[in-house]
Amino acid sequence: MKQQPLYLELYERLKAQIIEGQYQSGDKFPSKRALQQHLSTSNTTIEHAYQYLLDEGYIYSKPRSGYYVSDIESLPILNQSTPTQAFRDTSLTKDTAEEDEDYRYSFNLSEIDTQYFPLKQFRKYARDVFETEQSQLLLQGNPKGENTLRQQIARYVFNSRGVSCHTSQVIIGSSTKQLINLLTDLLKHSKFIIEDPSYPPIKQVLDQKLIPYKQLEVEEDGICTDHLHETHHDVIYVTPSHQFPTGYVMNLKKRTQLINWARQSEERYIIEDDYDSEFRYFGKPISALQSLDQSGKVIYMSTFSKSLFPSCRVAYMILPERLLAIYESLQYKEVNTVPVHLQYIIAAFMKSGGFERHVNKMRKLYRSKLTYILEALKPYENQLQIHGALTGMHFTLTVTNGRSLSECLQRAEALSLKIIPFQSFDTDETETKFILGFGGIPFSELKTHTEALIQALVVK
Repeated sequence: MKQQPLYLELYERLKAQIIEGQYQSGDKFPSKRALQQHLSTSNTTIEHAYQYLLDEGYIYSKPRSGYYVSDIESLPILNQSTPTQAFRDTSLTKDTAEEDEDYRYSFNLSEIDTQYFPLKQFRKYARDVFETEQSQLLLQGNPKGENTLRQQIARYVFNSRGVSCHTSQVIIGSSTKQLINLLTDLLKHSKFIIEDPSYPPIKQVLDQKLIPYKQLEVEEDGICTDHLHETHHDVIYVTPSHQFPTGYVMNLKKRTQLINWARQSEERYIIEDDYDSEFRYFGKPISALQSLDQSGKVIYMSTFSKSLFPSCRVAYMILPERLLAIYESLQYKEVNTVPVHLQYIIAAFMKSGGFERHVNKMRKLYRSKLTYILEALKPYENQLQIHGALTGMHFTLTVTNGRSLSECLQRAEALSLKIIPFQSFDTDETETKFILGFGGIPFSELKTHTEALIQALVVK
């Protein structure tokens, strides 16, 4: 039996600590440096484990402050047999982890630029909600999510992504992973196809529920469709607008191929995760895959983690009519895990037009940041290959000058620079390759961050 990688073991144990209540929502999480010293393990192991915790939303990052525990009420239940005793130690408590993160420069994937968030306006809607909707805030709420927010989501995705739906089709959840869990209950006995490499939560859900799946390679124009018709699997999960982690965008030909494939059987469906779609910087925006579908074969999914803020923990999906009927027929429906008052606040923000203005503003800001970084790296294009920079808040960078992955990481560590190896998401990757997020880097620090990146990777 193949031994589980150490970083996955660490991730599972830290996740168990959070769910079992050893940390409360908002608690400071141990810094990576403190944990590394306590466990005497490599920095790369800690990096990979923390990245999984960030991707799933168990923790979130505050720039130059550290990591904090997310709202544990919105998290799934762990098997109680998960081994955690080895990590139940006083040196992992909040008091010992008060030090800030030691990295001076970081290209984190899960951060946004909080400086430009309209807190004053958002605070106003929070105040209004508590003044005018007090009785409803005390109730458990609709399992699908509050109607007022679902109405605004249906309007927004139609105007921005061409997604056609009515309010009853919108289901709100606290994370992509939670919604995928629900989908697997609706798609019982289905076998899945996922991308290779793939977004971690989909693979984790399928592994945890022992659901069969196969992986198809991601090419520069999207998932490989050459052998799609040879498979007996009937549900395919894709991230076509900005594939994670490669950053590739699926072209129109492959989008239509997927829809035609799904139409050939009643049991076939496409899950479209459109998580990064708001931020397309170059070229004409590509409509959602769902907008091309006239047969009810696409399940559309997205989140507010990047367009609002990561800690809001609000995602949503749009079910085709046939799956909606199955959902409605369920005898037991899980209580909605997103706080009612937060749903009303976001709905008011969207209804006012503030949300779309904010997204438009942030798109311009992120484009300026990305353009600055790309221009700074351009003189070294013979040593650095960049992919996936048309859209989204991350891109990949491959080092082609002969420097090994370990050498680049060692140089980065010496510069107090955090860069995430692509191998964190694709263990088969053999090139010296990194996945870089830029959203959370302040404008005032772009120059020093980029200079540190060049110094770590480039041969001069």
